[in-house]
Amino acid sequence: MGLKGDIALFAIMVTSWSINYPVLKIALNYTTPFVLLFYRILFSFIFIYIIFRPKLHLKLSRHDIIPLFILSLLDVVIWMELWFVAETTISASLTSILIYTYPIISTLMAVIFLGEHYNKYVFVGIIIGFTGIIVIFSNSLKVGLKPGIVIAILSAIMWALGTMYYMKYHTKRDRETTNFYQFGFAILPALLIAGVTNPAINTFELTPLLLGLILIMAIPGTAVAYYAFLHLNRKYGVSTVSSFLFIVPALSVVFSFVILDEIPTLIEIAGLLMVAAGIFFSAKGTKVRSTEKYIHARNSLP
Repeated sequence: MGLKGDIALFAIMVTSWSINYPVLKIALNYTTPFVLLFYRILFSFIFIYIIFRPKLHLKLSRHDIIPLFILSLLDVVIWMELWFVAETTISASLTSILIYTYPIISTLMAVIFLGEHYNKYVFVGIIIGFTGIIVIFSNSLKVGLKPGIVIAILSAIMWALGTMYYMKYHTKRDRETTNFYQFGFAILPALLIAGVTNPAINTFELTPLLLGLILIMAIPGTAVAYYAFLHLNRKYGVSTVSSFLFIVPALSVVFSFVILDEIPTLIEIAGLLMVAAGIFFSAKGTKVRSTEKYIHARNSLP
């Protein structure tokens, strides 16, 4: 695939990720966040298998089961549950901005806990990015703090913790197989949470519209976007791809305006610009010991 093809693939990737937020907002009108997440995980698991089947190594030893289960809880179930719940009280655009502080948080955690090497640009990125969070959070305190803001920040932290766990314990296994298994291991916990919080069986009913929204999140929003991410990551390097992740929340703001008529405040736009700068500098500034180890990114997708 040439440069034009890679640019098109990158556009598909960031568009697929960013449109998840307004699509989720619409889907939440028809079911609860817990039921919705169960179905997203289930269908994502199916289509990840279809797309990546030739590359999957399905044999597991008993020593693999517990680490993969822990990864699925951190990197799929908990962080996505928090994301879905957050979006029930705040706008899709604000949710995407807050959750995409994840790369900045991951960089800080990698430097502190994994001893990753860095240069001065990392500090610039971290300072600017966290300033953006403070700006948004301070403004929310003035107008009445919504729980979704805190929950979205917790979601970003949990996503970063999942990344740290992956970097520490799962880098020897190929990412396609790891991603497949973490979605597989996440199905039962997600179903249990959905069942406990929604005991009525009719809450699990899928209308054609709801099924279509879930499939958008599962196929382009997860499986296809992850295929694009892996291709670009291997060809151009982690830092190059990660430094442009700020495009995802920026596009999400645009899609949320077009689809949901959500108009971000000037404070939210200022926070987005700071987070975008933080992502760019933190990705460019980290000098890692091992490119294979420091993926600075995702096994699960937004």
